[in-house]
Amino acid sequence: MTGIQLIAIVVALLMGYMTYTSYRRRELRGSEFGVWIAIWAGVVVVSVIPDRLRAVIAPLAVARLLDLIVIGGMLVLGAVVFNLNRALRRLENRLESLVQRLALDSARPTQDASDEEVLEAAQHPVNTAAGEDSRLIS
Repeated sequence: MTGIQLIAIVVALLMGYMTYTSYRRRELRGSEFGVWIAIWAGVVVVSVIPDRLRAVIAPLAVARLLDLIVIGGMLVLGAVVFNLNRALRRLENRLESLVQRLALDSARPTQDASDEEVLEAAQHPVNTAAGEDSRLIS
C-alpha cells in the first residue's frame, strides 16, 4: 500500500466520522447521510483494492484508474454545487418574502395609532431605492 492510499483511507475515515457526528447533531438528513457515507466508503474501497477496479476501467475507455476517479469526482462536485446553488436560491427567496412581509406588517397602522401618526407616515414614504426608511433620516 502506497502513502497516498493510506492518506486517502485516513481522510475518508475522518470524513465518515464527521458525517456521522453531523447526522447525530441533525445537521444532515438521512438521505444526505447515506450519500456521504457511500462516497467515503467508495474512497476507502478504491484506495484498498485499486487493482480489482481495472476491470471497470477497460469498458469505460479510461486510460487510468486515477482518470476515472477524477472524472467521477468532477461529476459529484458538479452535482453538489448545483444542489447548493438551488438551496441558496430557495433561502434567498424565503428571506426576501419574510423581509417584505415584516416590512408590510410594520408599515400597517395599528389600532392604537392616532390619525396624526397615520398622516405623518403617509407623508414620508419609504425610500426603496436607497434601501432606507426616509422617516429615519428626516
